[in-house]
Amino acid sequence: MKRKIIASLLLSLFLFSVFAPLPINAKDYQNGDTLTSDNVAVFNIEKGILVYGKDEHSRVAPGSAVKIMTAMLALEYFEGRLDTVLTVPSGALRGLEGSAVLSLKAEEQITVIDLIHATLVAGMNDAANTLAFAIGGTIQGFVNLMNEKAKELGAFNTVYVNATGLSAAAVSYTTAYDTAKIASYAYENALFMEICSKRAYQVAQTNLHDPVTIYTKNSFLTPKSEYYYQYAEGICTSYSNADGAQLVCSSSNGNYAYICVAFGSKKDENGTIAGYAEVKNLLTWASSNFGEKKVLDKSQIICELPVRAGKDVAHVLVVPHQSVYAFLDKDTDLSKITLSEQLYYERLDAPVHKGDCVGTLTILLEGMPIGTTTLVAKSSVRQSSAGQLLLFLEKTLTSKFFIISMLITLPISLFRIYLKIKRKPQKRR
Repeated sequence: MKRKIIASLLLSLFLFSVFAPLPINAKDYQNGDTLTSDNVAVFNIEKGILVYGKDEHSRVAPGSAVKIMTAMLALEYFEGRLDTVLTVPSGALRGLEGSAVLSLKAEEQITVIDLIHATLVAGMNDAANTLAFAIGGTIQGFVNLMNEKAKELGAFNTVYVNATGLSAAAVSYTTAYDTAKIASYAYENALFMEICSKRAYQVAQTNLHDPVTIYTKNSFLTPKSEYYYQYAEGICTSYSNADGAQLVCSSSNGNYAYICVAFGSKKDENGTIAGYAEVKNLLTWASSNFGEKKVLDKSQIICELPVRAGKDVAHVLVVPHQSVYAFLDKDTDLSKITLSEQLYYERLDAPVHKGDCVGTLTILLEGMPIGTTTLVAKSSVRQSSAGQLLLFLEKTLTSKFFIISMLITLPISLFRIYLKIKRKPQKRR
Protein backbone atom coordinates (compact mmCIF):
# COMPACT_ATOMS: atom_id res chain seq x y z
CA MET A 1 0.00 0.00 0.00
CA LYS A 2 2.87 2.41 0.78
CA ARG A 3 4.30 1.85 -2.69
CA LYS A 4 0.92 2.67 -4.19
CA ILE A 5 0.72 5.91 -2.20
CA ILE A 6 4.18 7.01 -3.36
CA ALA A 7 3.37 6.06 -6.94
CA SER A 8 0.11 7.99 -6.87
CA LEU A 9 1.77 11.10 -5.50
CA LEU A 10 4.42 10.95 -8.21
CA LEU A 11 1.71 10.50 -10.81
CA SER A 12 -0.16 13.52 -9.46
CA LEU A 13 2.96 15.66 -9.70
CA PHE A 14 3.55 14.43 -13.25
CA LEU A 15 0.00 15.16 -14.31
CA PHE A 16 0.17 18.62 -12.78
CA SER A 17 3.41 19.40 -14.61
CA VAL A 18 1.88 18.20 -17.88
CA PHE A 19 -1.48 19.91 -17.53
CA ALA A 20 -0.51 23.19 -15.87
CA PRO A 21 0.89 24.93 -18.99
CA LEU A 22 -2.16 24.18 -21.15
CA PRO A 23 -4.37 27.15 -22.09
CA ILE A 24 -7.38 27.38 -19.81
CA ASN A 25 -10.90 27.41 -21.15
CA ALA A 26 -11.23 31.16 -20.98
CA LYS A 27 -13.94 33.14 -22.67
CA ASP A 28 -12.78 35.17 -25.62
CA TYR A 29 -11.66 38.71 -24.92
CA GLN A 30 -14.78 40.70 -25.77
CA ASN A 31 -12.89 43.21 -27.91
CA GLY A 32 -10.69 40.63 -29.63
CA ASP A 33 -12.13 41.31 -33.08
CA THR A 34 -11.16 44.98 -32.89
CA LEU A 35 -7.49 44.51 -31.98
CA THR A 36 -5.08 46.21 -34.36
CA SER A 37 -2.17 44.18 -32.96
CA ASP A 38 -1.54 41.20 -35.22
CA ASN A 39 -0.05 38.91 -32.58
CA VAL A 40 -1.03 38.93 -28.92
CA ALA A 41 -0.30 36.80 -25.87
CA VAL A 42 -1.54 37.45 -22.33
CA PHE A 43 0.26 35.23 -19.86
CA ASN A 44 -0.34 34.59 -16.18
CA ILE A 45 3.16 34.51 -14.68
CA GLU A 46 2.44 32.56 -11.50
CA LYS A 47 0.42 29.84 -13.22
CA GLY A 48 2.40 29.81 -16.46
CA ILE A 49 -0.87 29.86 -18.39
CA LEU A 50 -1.91 31.66 -21.55
CA VAL A 51 -5.24 33.36 -20.85
CA TYR A 52 -5.65 35.03 -24.22
CA GLY A 53 -3.99 34.71 -27.59
CA LYS A 54 -4.33 36.04 -31.10
CA ASP A 55 -2.04 34.37 -33.63
CA GLU A 56 0.32 33.95 -30.70
CA HIS A 57 2.33 31.21 -32.40
CA SER A 58 2.94 33.03 -35.69
CA ARG A 59 6.52 34.07 -36.34
CA VAL A 60 7.34 37.78 -36.17
CA ALA A 61 10.40 40.01 -35.90
CA PRO A 62 11.36 40.34 -32.20
CA GLY A 63 12.56 43.95 -32.28
CA SER A 64 13.70 45.31 -28.93
CA ALA A 65 12.27 42.25 -27.16
CA VAL A 66 15.62 40.64 -28.00
CA LYS A 67 17.17 42.78 -25.27
CA ILE A 68 15.12 40.95 -22.62
CA MET A 69 17.24 37.89 -23.29
CA THR A 70 20.45 39.92 -23.63
CA ALA A 71 19.96 41.58 -20.25
CA MET A 72 18.89 38.37 -18.49
CA LEU A 73 21.97 36.49 -19.65
CA ALA A 74 24.15 39.38 -18.47
CA LEU A 75 22.49 39.49 -15.04
CA GLU A 76 22.98 35.76 -14.61
CA TYR A 77 26.51 35.65 -15.97
CA PHE A 78 27.73 38.55 -13.83
CA GLU A 79 25.63 37.76 -10.75
CA GLY A 80 27.43 38.99 -7.64
CA ARG A 81 29.93 41.00 -9.67
CA LEU A 82 27.88 43.57 -11.52
CA ASP A 83 30.49 46.20 -10.71
CA THR A 84 32.91 44.46 -13.10
CA VAL A 85 34.50 46.98 -15.48
CA LEU A 86 34.46 45.99 -19.15
CA THR A 87 36.50 47.42 -21.99
CA VAL A 88 34.44 48.20 -25.07
CA PRO A 89 35.72 46.27 -28.13
CA SER A 90 35.60 47.96 -31.52
CA GLY A 91 33.47 45.09 -32.83
CA ALA A 92 30.66 46.08 -30.48
CA LEU A 93 30.28 49.40 -32.31
CA ARG A 94 29.93 48.17 -35.87
CA GLY A 95 26.69 48.26 -37.82
CA LEU A 96 24.83 50.49 -35.37
CA GLU A 97 24.54 53.62 -37.51
CA GLY A 98 21.22 55.39 -37.03
CA SER A 99 20.17 53.28 -34.04
CA ALA A 100 19.94 54.09 -30.34
CA VAL A 101 23.42 54.11 -28.81
CA LEU A 102 25.18 55.33 -25.69
CA SER A 103 27.96 56.67 -27.94
CA LEU A 104 30.52 54.34 -26.43
CA LYS A 105 34.02 54.38 -27.88
CA ALA A 106 36.52 51.59 -28.45
CA GLU A 107 38.63 50.96 -25.33
CA GLU A 108 36.13 52.81 -23.14
CA GLN A 109 35.82 51.26 -19.70
CA ILE A 110 32.36 50.93 -18.20
CA THR A 111 30.70 48.76 -15.55
CA VAL A 112 28.37 45.88 -16.28
CA ILE A 113 25.55 47.40 -14.24
CA ASP A 114 25.69 50.59 -16.29
CA LEU A 115 25.63 48.60 -19.52
CA ILE A 116 22.59 46.60 -18.39
CA HIS A 117 20.77 49.79 -17.46
CA ALA A 118 21.62 51.33 -20.84
CA THR A 119 20.34 48.18 -22.56
CA LEU A 120 17.04 47.92 -20.69
CA VAL A 121 16.15 51.50 -19.83
CA ALA A 122 17.05 53.21 -23.09
CA GLY A 123 17.58 50.31 -25.49
CA MET A 124 21.20 51.27 -26.26
CA ASN A 125 22.57 48.87 -28.85
CA ASP A 126 26.29 49.50 -28.26
CA ALA A 127 25.73 48.62 -24.60
CA ALA A 128 24.00 45.36 -25.57
CA ASN A 129 26.82 44.44 -27.95
CA THR A 130 29.49 45.16 -25.34
CA LEU A 131 27.77 42.75 -22.96
CA ALA A 132 27.53 40.17 -25.73
CA PHE A 133 31.28 40.29 -26.46
CA ALA A 134 32.13 40.05 -22.75
CA ILE A 135 29.97 36.95 -22.24
CA GLY A 136 30.20 35.09 -25.54
CA GLY A 137 33.59 36.20 -26.81
CA THR A 138 31.93 37.15 -30.09
CA ILE A 139 28.44 38.18 -31.13
CA GLN A 140 27.88 34.71 -32.58
CA GLY A 141 29.12 33.07 -29.41
CA PHE A 142 26.63 35.11 -27.41
CA VAL A 143 23.83 34.41 -29.89
CA ASN A 144 24.42 30.69 -29.40
CA LEU A 145 23.90 31.18 -25.67
CA MET A 146 20.73 33.18 -26.33
CA ASN A 147 19.24 30.44 -28.49
CA GLU A 148 20.19 27.74 -25.99
CA LYS A 149 18.46 29.68 -23.22
CA ALA A 150 15.36 30.20 -25.35
CA LYS A 151 15.01 26.45 -25.88
CA GLU A 152 15.61 25.86 -22.17
CA LEU A 153 12.66 28.15 -21.40
CA GLY A 154 10.41 26.36 -23.87
CA ALA A 155 10.58 29.11 -26.51
CA PHE A 156 10.99 26.62 -29.35
CA ASN A 157 9.82 29.00 -32.07
CA THR A 158 12.46 31.67 -31.40
CA VAL A 159 15.78 32.21 -33.16
CA TYR A 160 18.11 35.12 -32.40
CA VAL A 161 20.85 36.39 -34.74
CA ASN A 162 22.19 39.27 -32.64
CA ALA A 163 21.99 40.85 -29.19
CA THR A 164 20.11 43.98 -30.24
CA GLY A 165 17.13 43.05 -32.39
CA LEU A 166 18.31 45.25 -35.24
CA SER A 167 17.65 43.98 -38.74
CA ALA A 168 20.36 41.71 -40.07
CA ALA A 169 21.15 39.64 -43.15
CA ALA A 170 20.07 36.54 -41.27
CA VAL A 171 16.45 36.62 -40.17
CA SER A 172 15.62 36.43 -36.49
CA TYR A 173 12.14 35.55 -35.36
CA THR A 174 10.01 34.85 -32.33
CA THR A 175 6.32 34.60 -31.45
CA ALA A 176 4.11 36.50 -29.05
CA TYR A 177 3.77 33.31 -27.01
CA ASP A 178 7.52 32.66 -26.84
CA THR A 179 8.21 36.27 -25.92
CA ALA A 180 5.63 36.05 -23.12
CA LYS A 181 7.37 32.93 -21.74
CA ILE A 182 10.80 34.59 -21.88
CA ALA A 183 9.47 37.79 -20.30
CA SER A 184 7.76 35.74 -17.58
CA TYR A 185 11.10 34.16 -16.76
CA ALA A 186 12.76 37.57 -16.61
CA TYR A 187 9.94 38.88 -14.40
CA GLU A 188 11.03 36.49 -11.66
CA ASN A 189 14.39 38.29 -11.46
CA ALA A 190 13.79 41.22 -9.10
CA LEU A 191 16.80 43.20 -10.33
CA PHE A 192 15.74 42.82 -13.95
CA MET A 193 12.31 44.23 -13.14
CA GLU A 194 13.76 47.03 -11.04
CA ILE A 195 15.99 48.13 -13.91
CA CYS A 196 13.47 47.86 -16.76
CA SER A 197 10.89 49.81 -14.71
CA LYS A 198 13.11 52.87 -14.22
CA ARG A 199 12.23 56.08 -15.98
CA ALA A 200 15.78 57.43 -15.84
CA TYR A 201 19.27 56.38 -14.85
CA GLN A 202 22.63 58.09 -14.56
CA VAL A 203 25.50 56.27 -16.20
CA ALA A 204 28.67 56.88 -14.21
CA GLN A 205 31.73 58.67 -15.57
CA THR A 206 34.09 56.53 -17.61
CA ASN A 207 37.64 57.01 -18.82
CA LEU A 208 36.25 58.62 -21.99
CA HIS A 209 32.92 60.18 -21.00
CA ASP A 210 31.39 62.33 -18.28
CA PRO A 211 28.34 61.07 -16.37
CA VAL A 212 25.21 61.00 -18.52
CA THR A 213 21.54 60.57 -17.69
CA ILE A 214 19.55 58.25 -19.90
CA TYR A 215 15.76 58.12 -20.07
CA THR A 216 13.34 55.31 -20.72
CA LYS A 217 11.94 54.79 -24.18
CA ASN A 218 9.05 52.82 -22.75
CA SER A 219 5.98 55.01 -23.20
CA PHE A 220 4.03 52.94 -20.68
CA LEU A 221 6.36 54.35 -18.00
CA THR A 222 6.41 58.00 -19.10
CA PRO A 223 3.78 60.10 -17.26
CA LYS A 224 3.68 62.75 -19.97
CA SER A 225 3.09 60.19 -22.71
CA GLU A 226 -0.39 59.59 -24.09
CA TYR A 227 0.38 55.90 -23.64
CA TYR A 228 1.26 56.10 -19.94
CA TYR A 229 -0.05 53.22 -17.84
CA GLN A 230 0.13 53.69 -14.09
CA TYR A 231 0.20 49.94 -13.37
CA ALA A 232 2.93 49.12 -15.90
CA GLU A 233 6.03 47.29 -14.71
CA GLY A 234 8.54 47.52 -17.58
CA ILE A 235 9.37 45.80 -19.80
CA CYS A 236 10.22 47.10 -23.27
CA THR A 237 8.65 48.80 -26.28
CA SER A 238 9.79 49.64 -29.80
CA TYR A 239 8.36 50.64 -33.15
CA SER A 240 9.36 50.31 -36.79
CA ASN A 241 7.49 51.24 -39.93
CA ALA A 242 7.95 47.75 -41.28
CA ASP A 243 6.85 45.73 -38.25
CA GLY A 244 4.77 48.17 -36.26
CA ALA A 245 4.79 48.25 -32.46
CA GLN A 246 6.54 45.59 -30.41
CA LEU A 247 5.14 45.92 -26.91
CA VAL A 248 5.97 43.85 -23.84
CA CYS A 249 4.39 45.01 -20.58
CA SER A 250 3.77 43.42 -17.20
CA SER A 251 1.37 44.38 -14.44
CA SER A 252 0.47 42.99 -11.04
CA ASN A 253 -2.59 45.15 -10.43
CA GLY A 254 -4.66 42.42 -8.81
CA ASN A 255 -4.12 39.01 -7.29
CA TYR A 256 -1.79 37.88 -10.09
CA ALA A 257 0.95 39.28 -12.27
CA TYR A 258 0.45 39.18 -16.04
CA ILE A 259 2.60 39.69 -19.10
CA CYS A 260 1.03 41.11 -22.25
CA VAL A 261 2.88 40.92 -25.56
CA ALA A 262 1.45 42.73 -28.59
CA PHE A 263 3.15 42.86 -31.98
CA GLY A 264 2.16 44.58 -35.22
CA SER A 265 -0.03 47.54 -34.32
CA LYS A 266 0.75 50.47 -36.64
CA LYS A 267 0.16 54.19 -36.50
CA ASP A 268 -3.21 55.40 -37.74
CA GLU A 269 -3.80 58.56 -39.75
CA ASN A 270 -3.36 60.61 -36.58
CA GLY A 271 -0.08 58.95 -35.66
CA THR A 272 -1.66 57.04 -32.77
CA ILE A 273 -0.56 53.47 -32.01
CA ALA A 274 -3.67 51.66 -30.78
CA GLY A 275 -1.58 48.74 -29.52
CA TYR A 276 -0.70 50.62 -26.33
CA ALA A 277 -4.35 51.00 -25.33
CA GLU A 278 -4.98 47.40 -26.29
CA VAL A 279 -2.23 46.19 -23.96
CA LYS A 280 -3.65 48.23 -21.08
CA ASN A 281 -7.17 46.94 -21.72
CA LEU A 282 -6.00 43.34 -21.98
CA LEU A 283 -4.06 43.53 -18.72
CA THR A 284 -7.03 45.13 -16.95
CA TRP A 285 -9.36 42.47 -18.36
CA ALA A 286 -7.09 39.61 -17.31
CA SER A 287 -6.58 40.90 -13.77
CA SER A 288 -10.34 41.13 -13.18
CA ASN A 289 -11.57 38.03 -15.00
CA PHE A 290 -9.47 35.13 -13.75
CA GLY A 291 -8.90 33.45 -10.43
CA GLU A 292 -8.86 30.23 -8.44
CA LYS A 293 -12.13 28.31 -8.45
CA LYS A 294 -12.89 25.16 -6.48
CA VAL A 295 -13.62 22.45 -9.02
CA LEU A 296 -13.75 19.49 -6.64
CA ASP A 297 -14.55 19.24 -2.93
CA LYS A 298 -12.75 16.63 -0.85
CA SER A 299 -16.06 15.49 0.64
CA GLN A 300 -17.44 14.44 -2.76
CA ILE A 301 -18.04 10.69 -2.99
CA ILE A 302 -16.54 9.38 -6.21
CA CYS A 303 -17.42 5.68 -6.00
CA GLU A 304 -17.29 2.70 -3.65
CA LEU A 305 -15.07 -0.36 -3.58
CA PRO A 306 -16.04 -3.81 -2.32
CA VAL A 307 -14.16 -4.94 0.80
CA ARG A 308 -13.54 -8.59 1.50
CA ALA A 309 -13.25 -10.01 5.01
CA GLY A 310 -14.51 -6.80 6.61
CA LYS A 311 -16.24 -6.78 9.95
CA ASP A 312 -19.89 -5.90 9.29
CA VAL A 313 -18.83 -3.86 6.23
CA ALA A 314 -18.86 -4.98 2.60
CA HIS A 315 -17.91 -1.68 0.89
CA VAL A 316 -15.88 1.46 1.51
CA LEU A 317 -16.54 4.90 0.03
CA VAL A 318 -13.85 6.51 -2.13
CA VAL A 319 -13.24 10.29 -1.91
CA PRO A 320 -10.61 12.81 -3.13
CA HIS A 321 -7.54 13.18 -0.96
CA GLN A 322 -7.98 16.97 -1.06
CA SER A 323 -10.10 19.67 -2.63
CA VAL A 324 -8.90 20.79 -6.07
CA TYR A 325 -8.73 24.37 -7.32
CA ALA A 326 -8.17 25.48 -10.89
CA PHE A 327 -7.26 28.83 -12.40
CA LEU A 328 -10.25 29.72 -14.56
CA ASP A 329 -12.30 32.48 -16.08
CA LYS A 330 -14.69 33.75 -13.42
CA ASP A 331 -17.65 32.98 -15.72
CA THR A 332 -16.63 29.38 -16.38
CA ASP A 333 -19.62 27.02 -16.41
CA LEU A 334 -18.63 24.42 -13.81
CA SER A 335 -21.51 22.18 -14.87
CA LYS A 336 -19.32 21.17 -17.83
CA ILE A 337 -16.79 19.55 -15.51
CA THR A 338 -16.41 15.78 -15.73
CA LEU A 339 -14.35 13.36 -13.66
CA SER A 340 -12.16 10.49 -14.78
CA GLU A 341 -11.01 8.06 -12.10
CA GLN A 342 -8.36 5.36 -12.29
CA LEU A 343 -8.67 2.77 -9.51
CA TYR A 344 -5.74 0.60 -8.54
CA TYR A 345 -7.92 -2.26 -7.22
CA GLU A 346 -11.15 -3.99 -8.17
CA ARG A 347 -11.67 -4.77 -4.48
CA LEU A 348 -9.91 -4.26 -1.16
CA ASP A 349 -9.01 -6.75 1.56
CA ALA A 350 -9.62 -5.78 5.18
CA PRO A 351 -8.17 -4.18 7.14
CA VAL A 352 -8.59 -0.89 5.26
CA HIS A 353 -7.34 2.34 6.85
CA LYS A 354 -8.91 5.74 6.39
CA GLY A 355 -6.82 7.65 3.85
CA ASP A 356 -5.40 4.57 2.10
CA CYS A 357 -4.67 5.49 -1.50
CA VAL A 358 -6.78 3.55 -3.99
CA GLY A 359 -6.38 5.51 -7.25
CA THR A 360 -6.13 8.88 -8.99
CA LEU A 361 -8.74 11.32 -10.26
CA THR A 362 -8.46 13.76 -13.18
CA ILE A 363 -10.80 16.75 -13.43
CA LEU A 364 -11.78 17.69 -16.98
CA LEU A 365 -13.42 20.82 -18.31
CA GLU A 366 -14.88 20.23 -21.77
CA GLY A 367 -12.40 17.38 -22.17
CA MET A 368 -9.34 19.34 -21.05
CA PRO A 369 -7.51 18.34 -17.83
CA ILE A 370 -7.55 21.17 -15.28
CA GLY A 371 -6.53 19.32 -12.13
CA THR A 372 -5.73 15.98 -10.52
CA THR A 373 -5.65 14.41 -7.08
CA THR A 374 -5.35 11.01 -5.45
CA LEU A 375 -8.35 8.94 -4.37
CA VAL A 376 -8.49 7.54 -0.83
CA ALA A 377 -10.68 5.40 1.39
CA LYS A 378 -13.15 7.58 3.30
CA SER A 379 -13.20 5.36 6.39
CA SER A 380 -11.47 2.43 8.04
CA VAL A 381 -12.72 -1.17 7.87
CA ARG A 382 -11.66 -3.70 10.49
CA GLN A 383 -11.02 -7.31 9.64
CA SER A 384 -13.39 -9.99 10.95
CA SER A 385 -12.07 -13.12 12.71
CA ALA A 386 -13.53 -15.43 10.07
CA GLY A 387 -12.24 -13.15 7.37
CA GLN A 388 -8.79 -13.21 8.88
CA LEU A 389 -8.73 -17.01 8.73
CA LEU A 390 -10.11 -16.99 5.19
CA LEU A 391 -7.46 -14.55 3.94
CA PHE A 392 -4.73 -16.48 5.75
CA LEU A 393 -5.76 -19.72 4.08
CA GLU A 394 -6.05 -18.04 0.68
CA LYS A 395 -2.68 -16.37 1.08
CA THR A 396 -1.09 -19.63 2.15
CA LEU A 397 -2.69 -21.77 -0.54
CA THR A 398 -1.83 -19.29 -3.30
CA SER A 399 1.68 -18.49 -2.12
CA LYS A 400 4.63 -19.42 -4.31
CA PHE A 401 6.15 -21.44 -1.48
CA PHE A 402 3.03 -23.56 -1.11
CA ILE A 403 2.61 -24.08 -4.84
CA ILE A 404 6.26 -25.04 -5.32
CA SER A 405 6.09 -27.35 -2.31
CA MET A 406 3.03 -29.06 -3.74
CA LEU A 407 4.66 -29.38 -7.15
CA ILE A 408 7.59 -31.12 -5.48
CA THR A 409 5.87 -33.24 -2.81
CA LEU A 410 2.81 -34.34 -4.78
CA PRO A 411 4.71 -36.23 -7.48
CA ILE A 412 6.94 -37.80 -4.80
CA SER A 413 3.92 -38.91 -2.80
CA LEU A 414 2.20 -40.32 -5.86
CA PHE A 415 5.39 -42.14 -6.82
CA ARG A 416 5.66 -43.67 -3.34
CA ILE A 417 2.06 -44.85 -3.52
CA TYR A 418 2.76 -46.36 -6.89
CA LEU A 419 5.79 -48.26 -5.53
CA LYS A 420 3.83 -49.60 -2.58
CA ILE A 421 1.12 -50.85 -4.86
CA LYS A 422 3.64 -52.44 -7.19
CA ARG A 423 5.56 -54.17 -4.38
CA LYS A 424 2.48 -55.50 -2.66
CA PRO A 425 2.36 -59.30 -3.26
CA GLN A 426 -0.61 -60.37 -5.32
CA LYS A 427 -2.84 -63.23 -4.03
CA ARG A 428 -2.54 -66.56 -5.81
CA ARG A 429 -5.54 -67.80 -7.57
